[in-house]
Formats: sequence, C-alpha cells, structure tokens
Amino acid sequence: MSVRMLYASEELQVGAYYKPTANEASGVVGTTATYSRSPCPALNTLANHGYLPRNGRNITKSVLKAAIMDIFNMANDSATTQVSPLPDVFALDFVSTHNFIEHDASLVHVDLYFGFDPMAVDSALAADFLARDDGAGMINTTAVARARTDRETVGKAGNPEYSLSASLKQTAFLQAALLLLALGKGAAISVDHARSFLVDEQIPSDFAKSASPVSVAALTAKYVELVGQA
Repeated sequence: MSVRMLYASEELQVGAYYKPTANEASGVVGTTATYSRSPCPALNTLANHGYLPRNGRNITKSVLKAAIMDIFNMANDSATTQVSPLPDVFALDFVSTHNFIEHDASLVHVDLYFGFDPMAVDSALAADFLARDDGAGMINTTAVARARTDRETVGKAGNPEYSLSASLKQTAFLQAALLLLALGKGAAISVDHARSFLVDEQIPSDFAKSASPVSVAALTAKYVELVGQA
C-alpha cells in the first residue's frame, strides 16, 4: 500500500486561503518544489485561494481565463488577450521566464540578475510602493505611474544587465493598469488592498470586483493615462 503525504492546502475548499511558505514553493522556472508560483501576484492569489490548481501546475488557458473573468471581472476580450501568450497547459513558474512576462523593474520584485527567487516579494520595494499613498490610504494613478518610472531609474543605475524593451515596458504599464482596474477601484487602489494582493497574495475580505468588466478599451485608456503621468 502506498502512502502519500497530504499537503496543507489539499483539504481546503475553493476560495479558502493558503499561501505556501518559501520552503514549500518556488517561482524558479522548472522548479520541483511542492508548489509552483510566479512573479505575478494575481496568479499566485488565484492559486492560493484554489481558483487555480493550488500546486500551481497543469493549469489550462481555459481554466485561467474563467478564473480571471469570474474573480476579477475581466471582459472576454481582455481575458483572451491575457492568456493568449501562454501554453495550452502550464505551471505558474513558466511565467518567470525572463523577458517573456516577467521583466526587470517590477514594482515589488528585484531584477532576476540579483539571483533571488522570482516569486519572492522584496520587503523594501513593497514598503516603498505602499508608502506612496495620498494621505487617505489610497495609491492613485499618478503614484503608480511614478513608481513605475522610479523602478526603471533604479534598475538602469544598479543592474548591469538591465533590460526593458519597448514591448516589455508596455507590458509593465499594462500590469499597472490591471492593478488599478482589476484589483483596485479604477482611479486608485487602497494601501490595504495593495498589501493584501501584492505581499500576502490574498483576496481581501472586503474586495469587490469592478462593477463593469475590465475590457481591452478600459485597459488601454488607463495605460495611456499612466504613461502620461509617469
């Protein structure tokens, strides 16, 4: 008779939260850790709540598309765009592939050059971002745009292998747009919700998804606004 270890997350219902420890999980491409994770906090959040496979493996594009449409109210067109570059079946660590979706100058992750696990949230970067509130506990569009610009400036100065192509810079600003539109309130995201999603990778208990689906048109408009304020 074979005996298999029961991992902590396996008995949880879909929606319940479990974030694996750094000893249990990794975002290194090809990891054999129990839990595969990524540098994308939204994807990790979905896995931590069981809306994606909790081990972060054997995820199909259709399952991911359904999850982001349901939980984050992504419109069909934007959800299709988000999943289109991915393999039909993948593990979350695939997203760590450098200069594919993962890129230098992330808001809360250090550049790959410095050798840290791609899933690891840098406490100093997170603290810097969360400190950019407007005095009322909200991080607005201008603050997010300037955070993006500051990360690029620091990267250029401190990473001898820094690289952020025009297309990846566009990706980075679109990710910032997603942060505001899908995880926040559109014009801003609260410090508490930003901490929950970006650091804890947990859906806040009082989270309410966007009242209207987050479409390609909405993302494009927010992208233009962010670039204009960077």
